[in-house]
Amino acid sequence: MADPLTIAAVVSSVASTATAYVGAQRQAKAAEYAATAAEQQGRYNAQIAVNNMVAEQNDIRFAQRAEELKKNQLLAKSEIDRKALKSELAGKLAQSKLKAPTFGGTFSSVFAAEENAAYDRLASFDFGVSQETAALSSSITDANRQLGYAYQRGMADRDLTLRTAANNAVQFRNQASAYRTQAVTGALSGISSTAAFAVENDFAGAVKRTFT
Repeated sequence: MADPLTIAAVVSSVASTATAYVGAQRQAKAAEYAATAAEQQGRYNAQIAVNNMVAEQNDIRFAQRAEELKKNQLLAKSEIDRKALKSELAGKLAQSKLKAPTFGGTFSSVFAAEENAAYDRLASFDFGVSQETAALSSSITDANRQLGYAYQRGMADRDLTLRTAANNAVQFRNQASAYRTQAVTGALSGISSTAAFAVENDFAGAVKRTFT
């Protein structure tokens, strides 16, 4: 081969090897940046999952406190209403007793019926209150279940997000490692080929003859 062409071929081969090496290293660096970005995005998304969980729990607690307040208000009002009802019934029974005749046994049966009716009204009142408070208590208790479920779901979302980000980061770092291996093996192969070509075509002699 003519001396200038030999020199040009060797220089071109070296340049090509260097370009390929630098390109592979840049790809490796880009993959490392992508791995870091994946981890950062994963942490950000995981925090969002936790924030959403906290917000959901706050909503549940707010509703629970509203039910507790409603229950307490119901119990307080019921106590007042029951006292008023009991006083009303006692007054009616007292008036009925005052009107009772001083002889004969018929009135005792009537009074007993009125007394039973009064007890029935009190029992009905108590039953109604117990039904309302039971419903509120059930709602309050269920809120605790919802709080636990919200926590479990939020933590599961957070953990899944972090695991996914970690897996993505590992894949990117594996790519970076592969690019670096490719850069080294490519460079060694290029250097070996160039050296073989240079020896075969007397590169040193070509340089000497060209520049002297």
